[in-house]
Amino acid sequence: MTQHRPHRSSRSHAWGHALPAAKSRMLKRNLLFLAITASATAALALCSKAQAAGGAYVVDNGGINAPGECNVDLWYRSNRQQGSEHGTVLVPACTFRQLPGIQLGAALQRQYADDHGETQVSPQVKLALLDREDLGLQLALAGSVHWALNRNHSFDGGDLNLPLTFSPSDRLHLNLNAGWSHAYDDGQQHHRWTWGTGVEYDLLQNLTLIAERYGQRGGEQAWQAGPRLHIGHDLDLDLLLGQHLTDQRDRWLTTGATLRF
Repeated sequence: MTQHRPHRSSRSHAWGHALPAAKSRMLKRNLLFLAITASATAALALCSKAQAAGGAYVVDNGGINAPGECNVDLWYRSNRQQGSEHGTVLVPACTFRQLPGIQLGAALQRQYADDHGETQVSPQVKLALLDREDLGLQLALAGSVHWALNRNHSFDGGDLNLPLTFSPSDRLHLNLNAGWSHAYDDGQQHHRWTWGTGVEYDLLQNLTLIAERYGQRGGEQAWQAGPRLHIGHDLDLDLLLGQHLTDQRDRWLTTGATLRF
């Protein structure tokens, strides 16, 4: 579809107007999150090797942390149409030297909608099934269960996923996910097959471009994309734009950080 391009004078005039209050608050929260994260952790970003995928992205990769290594993911997401809908997620994960093929973690999520908050805890496990560097293939089995802390019915469901990564070159990585989800929606149980595809391209040494498309059979579908900035070797900063492809096509903006040690 051909879109009308405004004249230079119209574009300059539009920039002169203030953003709506909800979008202005959302922009300030995301910029503040990035500033605080970068200031607090930049001193730690001096060594080790940053990895791709993970963070706020839904499509997983086929690798796990090396034995003895850990990471902490933190991200903040806000709905662009409704500023009252936003949430924060914290995900620590480690691979212990005693269990070199198993990555253990947990996600702590705090979600707000219409001034109502909900907290969810999700223990996670990821098993390395295949790692063939010569073929550029990695395969894993990932699982998680979800518990809501402030509801009478605390068990919220679980997921199983088979993430596969194919790396045709050092700069390009393709991720494919196939899985199954069990969830409670308003007291009703739903079982759905899940899928996802993602691509990561190392545009520069310190910059990776990531895009993904994912969904559930008979359920939601969405996409996310954005740049990932590598600061040193331990710290990644993400900026994502995402959109649902069903219902009202809500959009969201996510800022996140990954620290590895």
